[in-house]
Amino acid sequence: MYKKRRNLADLPGLLNLDSLVDIVSNNVGILVILAVFMAMFSLLEKNEQAPEEEQPFENIEKIKIPWSHASQKNNLLFLLRDDRILYLDRALVYQNLKKYLSGKDALPKQISLDQYTIKLTTGSGHAHCLKFLPSHGAGQWWHQFSQKEGLLQSLMKKFPPEENYFFFWVDPKSFDLFREIRESLWRQRFEVGWKPVRRESVLRYCSGNDQARSFQPQ
Repeated sequence: MYKKRRNLADLPGLLNLDSLVDIVSNNVGILVILAVFMAMFSLLEKNEQAPEEEQPFENIEKIKIPWSHASQKNNLLFLLRDDRILYLDRALVYQNLKKYLSGKDALPKQISLDQYTIKLTTGSGHAHCLKFLPSHGAGQWWHQFSQKEGLLQSLMKKFPPEENYFFFWVDPKSFDLFREIRESLWRQRFEVGWKPVRRESVLRYCSGNDQARSFQPQ
């Protein structure tokens, strides 16, 4: 009887010990769960940051998309054929025609210049058309045209980009060279227009607003 009372007396102490064990177990479990979650979050964070660290920012390259637009600037005409560049100087043509304006002789229908011939057609008022007929092998190679004291440097000094732009008739064999020339002129702040042509294509420039739409920069 005495022993049973003694065991019953010790029962509250055992209950308190079991409660303590439960509390400790619960706390340890919570800590384990928190550790698992922290490990998961850190792993996710590393996965999100890894591509940024492994792939550094690259230089963004700007691409200019050529888009024709109307312009009040003066155009300088060129023919790019067989990788040769021929400057079609309208001012030189008008200088040759000027002497006929004050004289009694009628305007000629054709004028022969150094590397090309001009056929002139006139309309009412001051309307007129110039048809360019290049000579065989006319023009310069790019390295001649672009050299330090070459024609290109002379034209860029005489005709500033704020008031002038370059326009090219380009044959299919010269597309690659044209892109190189265009990049070079863009770097000099010149606008560039162009039109693809074949050998049999007519190279005609006419006065008037309607015709000017065919010679627009990009």
